[in-house]
Amino acid sequence: MSEIKINPEKLHLFHINVIESSIKDLPNKGKIPFSINVAHKTMHNLKDERIKIGLLIDLQTNSSETNNANAHFSIDFHFQIEELKKYFELSEKNEPVFSGLLIATLLGVSFSTARGIIYERLSNTNMQGMILPVVSPQKMLLQQTEEDKNRK
Repeated sequence: MSEIKINPEKLHLFHINVIESSIKDLPNKGKIPFSINVAHKTMHNLKDERIKIGLLIDLQTNSSETNNANAHFSIDFHFQIEELKKYFELSEKNEPVFSGLLIATLLGVSFSTARGIIYERLSNTNMQGMILPVVSPQKMLLQQTEEDKNRK
C-alpha cells in the first residue's frame, strides 16, 4: 500500500473509556524504577468510519522493599476517521489492511493521552509525579506486527 498523507483535521477522537484502573501503591514516596509494558489492540467499523485503539499499560516494580507496587490500566480510544477508505486496502481474504502510518498516528495520539490520564490517576498516590516515557508509535506497531507473525 502506498502511504498517503495523514490529515489531522480528519481524525476525531470522540470518546475515551477507562475500562480498568488498578493501583497497588508504594509504601512510601520516592523515586523507584518501574518497568513499563504496553500492548494494543485495534478494532474497526468500516461502515461508520471508526477505529478503536485499546491500550493495556502495566507499570511494575519487582523489589520487596516496594511491596511489589504496580499499576494497571486498560483504556479504549474511539476515533472517527473521515474518508477512512483512503487508509486501507482489502487483502486476498477481503479483510482491510490499514496504512501503517494511520495506525501509528492513532497509537501516538492514544498513548500521549493515556500518559496524561495515568499521570492524573497517580497524583494522589505515593507514585505521584511518575511520568511515562515517550515511546515511538512506529516501534509499538512493529513490535505488535512481529508478535503476530510469531503466533502464526
